[in-house]
Amino acid sequence: MTITRFARLLDTFGADLRRWPAEEAAKARHLLAGSDEAQALLRRAALLDAALRDSRASPDTAALERMRAHVAQHVARRPLPHPPGRLLWLRPLLPFGGGALAALALCGIWLIFAAPFAGDDTFNAPRQIAMIESTD
Repeated sequence: MTITRFARLLDTFGADLRRWPAEEAAKARHLLAGSDEAQALLRRAALLDAALRDSRASPDTAALERMRAHVAQHVARRPLPHPPGRLLWLRPLLPFGGGALAALALCGIWLIFAAPFAGDDTFNAPRQIAMIESTD
């Protein structure tokens, strides 16, 4: 491991070698055993870690309790969700509009129940079926 790589890993993982990947930590220990420059970098990183750890603000317990009470009060005012209805399967189709569904349903009903426009002398499907059955 080079000093440059060691410095990058110090910036990434900090001075505590237990937080480093195992293979990199082993290489760093080997480098620390023989390099004064690496030891100086480790000491400087440890000082930086300590300064960052000490500079963290501790949470104000009263403010935390006020925030929790406000959130609980806000959640308590929310209405309960509506249970899903029987037409839940229609929900994905709603953004496309109900007019298309209504037109499709009307076309289907028209095709099922519409009387043929032809007169009595023409062949239609029920007559053809009746003629085929009577020839046997």
